[in-house]
Amino acid sequence: MIRLAFLLLLVLFPTALLAQDTTVIGPDSYPEGISPLTGLPVDDPAYLQRRPLNIKISNSPAYVRPQSGLNSADVVWEHLVEGGVTRFTAIFYSHAVDHVGPIRSARLVDIPLTRIYGSLFVHSGSSTGTLDRLRQDAVMPSRNFGGGGCPPLCRFPREGLAFEHTLYGDTEAFYRRAAEIGLNTTPDPITGMAFSAAVPAGGQPVTGVNITYRNTETQWAYESGRWLRAQDGEPHFDALTNTQVNAANVVVLEANHIEQPVVYDGYWGAANYAFEVALTGSGHIYLFRDGQVFEGQWRRENDTAPLYFFDLDGNVLPFKPGTTFFNLVPRWADGYQLTIFLAEPLAAAVLPDSIVLRNGPGQGYGQKTFARRGDSLALIGRDWRGRWAQALLPDGAVAWAAADLLDIAGDLNRLPAVRSTFE
Repeated sequence: MIRLAFLLLLVLFPTALLAQDTTVIGPDSYPEGISPLTGLPVDDPAYLQRRPLNIKISNSPAYVRPQSGLNSADVVWEHLVEGGVTRFTAIFYSHAVDHVGPIRSARLVDIPLTRIYGSLFVHSGSSTGTLDRLRQDAVMPSRNFGGGGCPPLCRFPREGLAFEHTLYGDTEAFYRRAAEIGLNTTPDPITGMAFSAAVPAGGQPVTGVNITYRNTETQWAYESGRWLRAQDGEPHFDALTNTQVNAANVVVLEANHIEQPVVYDGYWGAANYAFEVALTGSGHIYLFRDGQVFEGQWRRENDTAPLYFFDLDGNVLPFKPGTTFFNLVPRWADGYQLTIFLAEPLAAAVLPDSIVLRNGPGQGYGQKTFARRGDSLALIGRDWRGRWAQALLPDGAVAWAAADLLDIAGDLNRLPAVRSTFE
C-alpha cells in the first residue's frame, strides 16, 4: 500500500517529490551513463569510453565574440592571459558539437587542466616557451592536438576578422583523427565533482556576480534557474545556438598565478611572459548555484590527483546537475574583485562628518567619492580581515569604506570576502 501511494503521488505531484531528492552522486563514482562533469546523462553512453576534449577558445579582442560551442561544453574555464584579458578552455564530453571555436593557442594552465580531466587537448599552436613546456611534460605529448589539416581543424574566414581567429573544429572529427594517430586510448576515471538536485545548506541569496580581472569584467545574472553571462557590459552569446552563454553553476576559484618568462622574443603575442597556475594544494572558492552563493575550498593533493570541492566545514560541496563555468582568479594583491549582488545587503550608516570611499580596501587606494554623517550604505562584501566594507552605490558601482567608520546593522563577517586572500 505504501509503494502504491508513493507511485500515485509521483504521478500527481512529480515536481514536488523530485524536489525532495537529496541524493548526491560523486565525487568518486557515478551511475552508468552519467557524465562525471555534469551529473546528467550523456547523449550516447559510448562517449564515456573516450577521453574528454579540452578545446582552447579565444575571448579577446571583443570582435571574436560570439564564439561557437560554449553552451555545448560540459565545463568551461575562463583564465587570465597577457594584457589582463581572458581566454577559455572548454571541456566537451557529453555532446557531439560540429563547430567549435575560434580555436587559439595554448597556455600553461592547460597542463594541469588536461591532467585533471584526463583529456585530449586541442589548440592552435603556442608560444615557443609554452610549446617547450608541453613537450617536456610527462602527459601532454600523448594528449596534444597542436595543429593539422582540415578536418578536424578548418578555417572559416570572415571579412574583418584576423586570420588567427578563423580556426574551428568538429568534436567527432577530432575523435576520428585521435583514433587514427593513436591518441584516443582508454580513458582514465574522471572524479572530483559531486552533484545534487537539492540545494545545500549555508548559502546566501544573490541575484548576480561580477568578476573583475585586470582588463576584463565577467558578469553573471541569475534568471529562471540559469546564470547568464555578459562581458564588459554586453550580453555574451553563443553563435552556434544563438543563445546567451549560460551555466547551471558558476565557480570563482582562487589559485596562485606565477609569471614565467617562457615566451621568447619574436613571438607575435602581447608580452614575454606567461602565467603558470598552481592547481595543487588548496584555495578558496565561491560556488553560485540556484540563486545562492556558497563559500568553500578546492583541494588537489598533487598533479595526478582529482580536483575536489568542499564547503567551509569540510563537507563535500555538491554542484547543481548541469554545466559549470569556472572563473579562475589570481591570488596576488588586487588580483581580482568580486561584486556579489546580495539579495539582502547589510545596512550601514556613516558615523563621522564625512568619509572617503575608496577603490579598494585600504588607504593606498584612490578616492572614489565621499559620504557624510548619517548617509546609508548597502554593504555587500568585505576584505579578509573584516576591516573594510564593500558598498554598493546607487549607480551600481562599488566603493570601500573603513568598517570602524560605520554603524553596521549586523555582523560584517557574514558578508563574503570579495578580494584576494593575499590582500
